[in-house]
Amino acid sequence: MAAVAILGAGLLVLLDAHYAALRLFNDTREAVLMQGFLERALGQAEVEVMMNEREGSGDFGKRYPDYSFSYTAQPLQEEDETPLFLVLVTVKGPGDTRSMEMLVYNLGM
Repeated sequence: MAAVAILGAGLLVLLDAHYAALRLFNDTREAVLMQGFLERALGQAEVEVMMNEREGSGDFGKRYPDYSFSYTAQPLQEEDETPLFLVLVTVKGPGDTRSMEMLVYNLGM
């Protein structure tokens, strides 16, 4: 009887460790996915700002329907003399939202 109790307790500890590892894996996968989407959205926003688009949005295709991004670009100075823009990019997912700012130099102004 004591051996069965010890075996049951050991099995319970192993199962708990297994589920903790699965939760950690899912959290890490979500963080890496969001970081990749943020970098992709930053690139897309940079290209569109260089084409004189001041704001926009998009998604990441049919495979990731719950994820989307948006960006807004503001001139760094109020006078439109400088071609330097402050761009804010936001990626929204089912459980997380991340934002990042970057500077874009637009020679095509």
